[in-house]
Amino acid sequence: MSSLWQSKTGKLFIGGCGTQLGLLMTFGGLIVMVLVCAVCASSSALTIGMSQPRAAQMPATGSVETPTPAAELVQLRQEVDLLLDRVQYLRDNVPTVAPPTPSPTPVPPTPMVTAGQAAVNLRSGPGVNYSRIGRLPLGESLPIVGRNASSSWWLVATPGGGVAWVSALAVGATFVDDTIPVVSIPALLVQPAAQSVQPGADLGQSFQPPATAPEASYPAVLPETGPNMPRGTPTAVAGQSRRFVQDTLGYKQLIRRMLLPTVSESFSPHGDLIAITERISLYTITPDGTTQRILLEDDETIDLVGGAVWSPDGQYLAFAANHLRRDCDPCRTVGLVRMSDGEISYLEPPPSAGLDLPRWTQDGRLLVVAYSDELSEGNVYSYDISGRQGERASGSYVLSSSHDGQKWFPWLPGRSWDLSRAEGISSYYSD
Repeated sequence: MSSLWQSKTGKLFIGGCGTQLGLLMTFGGLIVMVLVCAVCASSSALTIGMSQPRAAQMPATGSVETPTPAAELVQLRQEVDLLLDRVQYLRDNVPTVAPPTPSPTPVPPTPMVTAGQAAVNLRSGPGVNYSRIGRLPLGESLPIVGRNASSSWWLVATPGGGVAWVSALAVGATFVDDTIPVVSIPALLVQPAAQSVQPGADLGQSFQPPATAPEASYPAVLPETGPNMPRGTPTAVAGQSRRFVQDTLGYKQLIRRMLLPTVSESFSPHGDLIAITERISLYTITPDGTTQRILLEDDETIDLVGGAVWSPDGQYLAFAANHLRRDCDPCRTVGLVRMSDGEISYLEPPPSAGLDLPRWTQDGRLLVVAYSDELSEGNVYSYDISGRQGERASGSYVLSSSHDGQKWFPWLPGRSWDLSRAEGISSYYSD
């Protein structure tokens, strides 16, 4: 055996196989290393490929991270503290500017009257026919609180809170303008003579200003009145007490049964009856409520309006109503009730005209406004009790008590009315 290995053949075999085995092992090791390197390279490439998208989404190195809510709160507090520091700095270093003081509104001077030549009479009403209640001494002044419609008389305030009237022709007036109110309140328009000072009393000595007159006290206004005039017309006595229609028992009992409020109520001249209208019926009742009479009720042809006024003799009652017909335009009319028998008639209007605002004159005529479209553009017509077509009013009239004046018994005074004074179409209807 040893001889074989020692022979050339054995040596060749042993030498060749060893070389081959070495080479084989060498190449096998190289292949294994190449495979390991390939696997490592593939793993590295895969890792790098997966890490690139995440790297694109991640902020760059050195970027500011999003602050947490706690960090935002700390930052906000710092900003608030900074603003407070600035405000305090402005308070300490900026001078305070005071707001401008508004200039006071100038007070207009008070209108005054002064007696310039001699002592001036003070009267209870705006006219020489009113009683004299005192005198304004020479050089003395009083404040103006009102005027009549024509500014020919001033209403002045007297010491102690009273008022009196003085003629504008008898005094000097200062600081007067259109802002001075026109007096229309009866309690101020006329002062009762019963509460005034004896004529001749001097304002600076024993003058006692009259108290403001209650609504129930009015002196006679019209010089045309007299003892022969019918009761309830302008014949009122100074200081006379009056009864208001709504205070009567009959009125109070009637309105409790009515469905609608009254629109017209007035005493008869003698005070024994009260006429009441509430758009459905025209009543008369006694002041104590014991007797009631229905004069007219609305129906398909007539609709009551109101404005009921008694004639000075109490024999007629005038009222305003609407015709409910399609062929009338305007449809307002004025009716007359004859109290003796209750017969009702209607005034005959001018062609294509309506009638409204009835008021009696002292001598028993009835004034109304005849109009076509607008009441304010109509004309005053005068009718007698026959109701036939009237005639255009002209000149002056002595009016009986108005509708408002007949709410009192005795009636409140009427007045004189003159068309030439241009007081307005319906000025006769008011006091």
